[in-house]
Amino acid sequence: MKKAILLTGLSFMLVSNSYASEDTAFTEGKKLLQDNCLVCHNAQLDPPQAPPMFAVQMKYKKASSDKESFVNKVTSFATHPSEDKAIIKMAVKKLGVMPDMGFKEEDVRKIASYIYDETFSPPCSHWKSAMKVMKENGDMKHYKKVSKRYSMMCLKKTEDTAKRYGLNAPVASPAEEGTLKSAMQQLGKDYAILNHAILMEDFDTAANAASHIANHEKPSVFQRMKIMAGLGTDMPSFKKADGKVHQLALDIEAAAKSKDMPLLIQHQSNMLKACMACHRSYRTKVIDFLK
Repeated sequence: MKKAILLTGLSFMLVSNSYASEDTAFTEGKKLLQDNCLVCHNAQLDPPQAPPMFAVQMKYKKASSDKESFVNKVTSFATHPSEDKAIIKMAVKKLGVMPDMGFKEEDVRKIASYIYDETFSPPCSHWKSAMKVMKENGDMKHYKKVSKRYSMMCLKKTEDTAKRYGLNAPVASPAEEGTLKSAMQQLGKDYAILNHAILMEDFDTAANAASHIANHEKPSVFQRMKIMAGLGTDMPSFKKADGKVHQLALDIEAAAKSKDMPLLIQHQSNMLKACMACHRSYRTKVIDFLK
């Protein structure tokens, strides 16, 4: 019995020490990165000086089979940078090869390990700056690619959209899935993405957002029954209003795919009018009987 307790205690100490060692390595790597790398790899810099860590992590993970491979590739490049060892080719083309900073290999390995394990926020400011340069240079292929990523990752949250458009209204808390409120919140996000895509002349993202609007989340059967009972004789006109928005979303998708900007803007304007008309007629009433 005593032997079993001793073995259990020893195992616990070994596991605890292992976690402590991992935490220490993570902290050391983070500090080394902050002290040595963020001068250039800063997502807030305009114009950009180097790829943000979000991009470094994504590109190197894509090129690596596991953490060891990731650390080896980052270390090989960052210790003695050269064009032939570069994984992020576009950054080298646009910004040149990273200078040899004389880093110790053991320090670079700690930094690389930290980059692999960390969760970095999307570099929205960096993407915005990059999109501006790409558009000015006529590089529409990469502009569309970055714009799509920017729209999906930087505009997908309602609170981000509110800040972007200078809205000070409180953001609604996430609704329970399967409710009308949840469906409407998602429609609001998709419509914001659609608006931004049109402003950016990003037809692919506009078509994708319009498709999401046309095929939006449906409330649960229970909620639909409550809506039908609550609206009564107004239900046919409510369905007609919803059908009108659905058709306009399909029209927007088709206009975006054909890259017909005047028609796209016309359909978007008509959708806004249809949404506002529906809200004025039914919003207060539906909220009251769904409480």
